[in-house]
Amino acid sequence: MHAIIKSAAAAFALLLIASVSASTAEPPDWENPAVFGIGNEPPCSTMTPYPDVKSALKADPAASPYSRSLNGDWKFHWSPNPADRPNEFYKLNYDDKAWKTIPVPSNWQMHGYGIPLYVNITYPFKKDPPRVMGEPPRNFTSYEWRNQVGSYRTTFDIAKNWKGRQVFIEFAGVDSAFYLWINGEKLGYSQDSRTPAVFNITEHVKQGKNILAAEVYQYCDGSYLEDQDYWRLSGIFRDVRLFSTADLHIRDFFVKTELDDQYRNASISIETEIINYSGTGAEIGLTVQLFDAGNNQVASVTTDSISVGPKQTSDIIPTIALENPAKWTAETPNLYKLVLTLTDSAGKTIETVSHNVGFRKVEIKNARLLVNGRPIYIKGVNRHENDPATGSPHEPLPQRPSMVRPLRPLRSLRHRRSQH
Repeated sequence: MHAIIKSAAAAFALLLIASVSASTAEPPDWENPAVFGIGNEPPCSTMTPYPDVKSALKADPAASPYSRSLNGDWKFHWSPNPADRPNEFYKLNYDDKAWKTIPVPSNWQMHGYGIPLYVNITYPFKKDPPRVMGEPPRNFTSYEWRNQVGSYRTTFDIAKNWKGRQVFIEFAGVDSAFYLWINGEKLGYSQDSRTPAVFNITEHVKQGKNILAAEVYQYCDGSYLEDQDYWRLSGIFRDVRLFSTADLHIRDFFVKTELDDQYRNASISIETEIINYSGTGAEIGLTVQLFDAGNNQVASVTTDSISVGPKQTSDIIPTIALENPAKWTAETPNLYKLVLTLTDSAGKTIETVSHNVGFRKVEIKNARLLVNGRPIYIKGVNRHENDPATGSPHEPLPQRPSMVRPLRPLRSLRHRRSQH
């Protein structure tokens, strides 16, 4: 199934690229299917760096000295079309005193900007891939508001104990594409609403106040692939945070669990990527520990010393064998805590990260879906992170937002859906 989806997506992307090539004008990034991101980090597992095993077991990012949430009220400006956006809002001396604020995370339609739009089987804009700015029918919301843009500004400071360390910013979800500036300098661009966007901002931040500016577009060429049967809501709708790492850092890891043919004993392998941001090589070690629900260690392994060259990465794949671990099913969701500890050549802890791990085996045999050797039936509903009151499960209930313009009657929304 994954192969079919990937092939279809690749074919669709090639079609979009061919369409772009046919045009002589250089398209904007958000209408260019050859551009998915500019300046952002390669994808990796979501993790928080901790100073020791004890704090990693608690797994509370808010308690880590190397993680800081940027959620809160940000300055906000809404524009109905890209041509109407404030072009120089990212500059250090830009005056945003007249701007209102909006909570981050949130969806701007739920705070009086634009209209929450529901469509089912078609696009909410003119179908003209990869473009999203064509003229749709007059009864479409996008006829008047062709591609809404949200401009955000906020400030933050850098903790003193982060000096000499790498500093990153992570947007866990932005719908649908955005540009980022730090202290007036453009860092890059990202699209893909449901995956995090991470930028290394080490060289762009300073002690004291730093200014962050983000420009969010309601639609981009990726909206053709993200079209689903759900409410179209826009903005920075998931958490935003800063985090800091040492120059030697566990950049990524992938955990794979296997059960034997009797679904009793298990093995676990951890594909780990270590990165060295410094200009000198280093010797490092990696310890992997597995803890049960009571935080009792049930297994561990320590690798031999590994060399990581300057500005290079090294891969480590430690494995652990387990006798009859507690299994994961929907009815018995048993989880273990996996803790990875990176050490220097003297055995001193550099950083620790943790992740929940379960042991299960999913198979299809004799036309039946099996979990740990037992047939199952699946019952479920679609879920699109939509809270019925706020639109987003993360944000507080809006306090009587002032509307840019009155909402159209719900009847017109139903009519618009039927026209689609």
